[in-house]
Order: sequence, then structure tokens, then C-alpha cells
Amino acid sequence: MKFLNCEDCKKLFKNEELFVFGAGVDGEKLYSKLADTVCIGAFIDNKRFGENNFLCGKEIISLEQFRQRRTHNQPIIVASYRFMADICNQLEEEGFQADQDFFIWDDMCIHHRDEATNKYITFMSNIWKDKKRPLSDRVILVPFDSRHDQNSVQYAYCSNYLAEKYDASIYGYCRYGASVKNASKVVFDIYKAFNVAGLVDSALNEVLQKESDAVFEKIWSGLYTWEDWKNITVYGICFGTTVIRDFFRQNVPNYDLRSRRMYVFIKQTIDTIVFWYHYINEHDVRTILLADAVCWEGYIRDIAITKGIPVYAAECTMQKAYLDFHGRSDAYLHYKDMWEQLSEKEQQFGLKWAKDHVEQHINGNLEEVDASGVKTFSFAEKSQGKRVLDNDDKIKILICPHIFEEDSYWCGEQIFDNSYMEWLYHLGELSEKTPNYHWYVKMHPCARRRDWMILENYVKRYPNIKMLPLHISPLQLKKEGAAYALTVCGTIGHEYPAIGIQVINAGINPHSAYDFTWNPKTKKEYDDLIMNLDKLIPKDNMEELYQFYSMHYLFYDHEYIPYRKLFFENQFLPMFKEELEVYGKELGTWKYEEYMKEWTTQKHEQLYGSMERLFQKMDDWKEHIFYKRQICIKN
Repeated sequence: MKFLNCEDCKKLFKNEELFVFGAGVDGEKLYSKLADTVCIGAFIDNKRFGENNFLCGKEIISLEQFRQRRTHNQPIIVASYRFMADICNQLEEEGFQADQDFFIWDDMCIHHRDEATNKYITFMSNIWKDKKRPLSDRVILVPFDSRHDQNSVQYAYCSNYLAEKYDASIYGYCRYGASVKNASKVVFDIYKAFNVAGLVDSALNEVLQKESDAVFEKIWSGLYTWEDWKNITVYGICFGTTVIRDFFRQNVPNYDLRSRRMYVFIKQTIDTIVFWYHYINEHDVRTILLADAVCWEGYIRDIAITKGIPVYAAECTMQKAYLDFHGRSDAYLHYKDMWEQLSEKEQQFGLKWAKDHVEQHINGNLEEVDASGVKTFSFAEKSQGKRVLDNDDKIKILICPHIFEEDSYWCGEQIFDNSYMEWLYHLGELSEKTPNYHWYVKMHPCARRRDWMILENYVKRYPNIKMLPLHISPLQLKKEGAAYALTVCGTIGHEYPAIGIQVINAGINPHSAYDFTWNPKTKKEYDDLIMNLDKLIPKDNMEELYQFYSMHYLFYDHEYIPYRKLFFENQFLPMFKEELEVYGKELGTWKYEEYMKEWTTQKHEQLYGSMERLFQKMDDWKEHIFYKRQICIKN
């Protein structure tokens, strides 16, 4: 099998037409690197193709459609790290020849080794060989994803500590339900180097498939609304919110909850639940490490917790998980109580600090956002130069959707059955009942391709709602008469009131403890607010807004366990893809080289020796306790 990087592709296929098998983020990335040199005919996808389905301006087609269009043996480039093996097997079964009809894009060295990976595997093996244990019936589970990142460091320390504690063996599970046969052998060699004994194959056997089919038929027969989805219960465990979160994280929702797309998704979901329910009940699982512990991983999380097995998030935060886990956001609800624990001097300093920083923020000071948000900071946007809102006296409402590729339940319960789409549908229906209002959608400044697809369909369905330009300043919108902004739980809740735009939330949010936004508790309360905006007395509680701002950004320590500094010295090593892009970097094996440079035996022994305290600290965290950041109070 021939693996190609971008330079290989440019040399081999310059001025030729080729087709990319993979219409996800990998295909999009390949297109961005080749489009100026190579002609991409279309993207091939097994599931997502048909009328009006495009990626990067190119049509998404089926393999059969590719056969019909192929005129002179144009090659296929497989660009899907997670499903590479399946795609290659499919192509070979249908008569395509490897290295002649199709090639594999592996710019990131996921499926073939480079020198840095070889060194890192040897390096990790030398570090962890003394912790290698005989195989045991007791199990520790760790996340496995076919990509090069530095999470292997956290997983290595945590899993080996737990394996030693429980005299257990370490096994990996493939995230998002990916098949073991698609797992990168290269990445798995890294896992084996820190004593992972194998990967759990989640394929259902014949008996479990029959059970899953029966469970599915019963569940599917009652799914007609998002409320029905929210109440999905299997084996006595309510998975509904997790199902909704998982769906929105990866899929483009449509308006028919009985569609084939929904059918297939729910079927796969029930397969996942059935497998992990039986696996966890039939194995002596002692502890489970998850990556972010939300969305798809929520199925494993809630089954394990129901059985009394401790579960921990160990990728972008280090925290003990709970049922319907949504991070440490419940602490927001206690900010007012925590405020009272500050001295008078601290409170005065906090209010002054917040006032200064809020003013800088709404005036577009780039120092008020982290590096990953500089390019999308809406308050730094210049005026469009032309009016974007209707020029009349009607009430003007901004709908401010969240990003669909992020977790859709990061603050907890929502009025509209924990479904962003039900919220949007409901607003669409309200727009048809309120001819005295102007309705607008303001796309999130960090919107991604899927957000555009969802919201472009949305405004077509509800033509009374107009789409605003992406790069638009909230200050311009306020100046043109925007009076209300609608969100589920977004940060606009403390940004927009600072410029005089009233915010109405649709669920628990970071500002729920305060009274500078509107927080209806039911759908009826929500509708009563929306339908009577002309009668609302605007909230003007800037002192509470400053109190929230100082608690959230100054006093409360969200890095309860500062895992980035705990495991790494180089700031780039724990960064995610989006963070690295700000600095012109990508995920890749270069991280291995940098980590090996900073590693020492002394640091290793200290870090491994701190694992017991680290897990105890995760066990001890409580939402109502004020974990206070150490700051210097200036006169």
C-alpha cells in the first residue's frame, strides 16, 4: 500500500484530475493543500452524497457515481484516517487496485512510521517497561484515537498508576465507535509501549446483535419528538441527553425525526449501548479513563457510573465524571455565594478590575481574548460601512446559535429538551407569529462548515429570519437598533448586556445566579417573554455583571488540576488542533521530539509519585467549594 504526503501528491498528480474518498475534515484539509496544484473532481462518500451536497465547492458523490464519471483512469486518494482500512478494503473488493487506482494520503504519518515515531516508541517502551504486568482479568480502559497527539503522556501515567493500584491490565477502546480494524497500527505501537495490552473490539456477535435489534425496534417505535429523544432509556439508564449530544457533535440535523438518517444513527447508537453494557457487566472493569467524557463517550460513562465504576476525563481536563457529565460548569450557580467569601478589599478590587476589562473587551482590545480567538473576536470587527438591520422602529431580535461541533450540553439542563435544534425550530415558529418583529441569525464567529450547512437550511425553512454577515460587530448591531439577543447558554450573556442588548437564555447558563439576563424556567415562560418584548422593562444591573465577570475571569480557579503544566513544559505540547493553527502549527510527530527533549528521570519519578494525590484531588472536587485563584490585590 502506497502512502503519500502532500508533496508526493503534487508531484504525481500535477495538472491531473483526482477524486478524494473522504468528505470529512481530512478530505477538506487535503483539498486546502492541493487545490492550487491538483484538480479535485469531487469527493466520494458512502453515506453523504446527493443533490446540493458539497464540500469546498465540489460535489460529494457515491462510489458508483465515480465509476460513471471516470473517463481516463483518474486516481482516488483515500483521505480518512479513521476509516482508512474500511475504505481500502471496499475499493479492493470492487476491483480497484492499490497503488494504481487508489493511494492513501498519510501526511500525518498515521499509518506508516517516520523517524520521530520510531524514536518515541522506543523512548516510551524504555520508560514504562518496569511497570509492565502479567495479564489480569481486571481491566483499566483508556481512550484510543488514530492520531498523533500528546494525550498518550497523560494516559500512560494515569493508566499505569491505576493498573499498579488494582493489579489490572490496560486496554484501549476506539473512540466514536470506530472499528478496531481501522485502528492505526502505528499509534497502537505507542500504546503498547506504555503497556496497553490490546484494543476492545466493539463489534456485536450474533446474540448481541439480535438483542440490539429488539431494543432498537422498541425504542424507534416511540421516537417522534426531541422530548422522546431526551427520554431514551435502555437497561434502566436514561441516555437521552447523551444521544442528543452525540448526534449534534457529528451530524447535520434535518427536520424529520423519522428520516432514514435518524433511523441509522439511533440504530448505531443502540448497538453501542448494548455492546458496552454487556462488556462492562461481564468484565472486571476497575476504572475508566475517557478523553472528554461527553457525547459518544457518555454511553460508556453512564453505564460504568451506574455500576459503581469510577470514571475520569483525562484529555482536555482532569476531572471525575458523573451522570450526564458537563464539566465544572455547576460551579457557576454558586458564584454569588463565593463572592461573599471575598474580603471587602477583594470585592472592591474585583469590581474595578471587571469594569476596566469589560470596557476593554467591548471596545475590541485583543488582549481580552486568548490567542485562539483573536481572528474571530467580534468586538474587534470594523463597521461594515453599510446598514445590515432593517431601518425602521420594529423590535429587532438576534438569534445567536452555538457551534454544533462543540458539546451542546456544557452548562446543563435546557428548556427545549436539551436540543439546540428544538430551540431553533421553536424560534422559527415564533418568527411566523410575530410580524411586528424583525428576526436575524447572527452566526457564531467561530462557525465551521457544518454550522453553515445547518443555518443556511434553517433560514430557507423560516424566511422571516434573515442571516447576518459573519464578520459583524455587536456594536454596529446595537447602533442599528438590535434590542434583544437569544442564546441557550452563550457568553453573549455577559457581553451583550454591557452594550445595552438584553439577553434571553434558554437553559442553565454561566449567568444563572445573577439578574442581568433573562432566565425563563419553562417553555411557557420563554414564550411569554418573547411575545411581550414591547412590555419588558430592560435589566440594567451592571454591578452584578461586574461581579460575575470578576468571579469568572479573575477569582475562580477553573484549572483545579493544571494538567498542561503538570505534564508538560513546552506550551505547544498539550495544545489542540485549533490552538496550534493560531501559531502556524499542526498536530504531528514533531511533538514527540519536543517531549523527549524535556523529559528527565527526576521529573518522571516526581510525576508518577503524584498520581495518588491527583486522583484523590479529582475525587474531592465539589461544585459549591470556592477554589480561589491566587492573585495580587493592588491598591
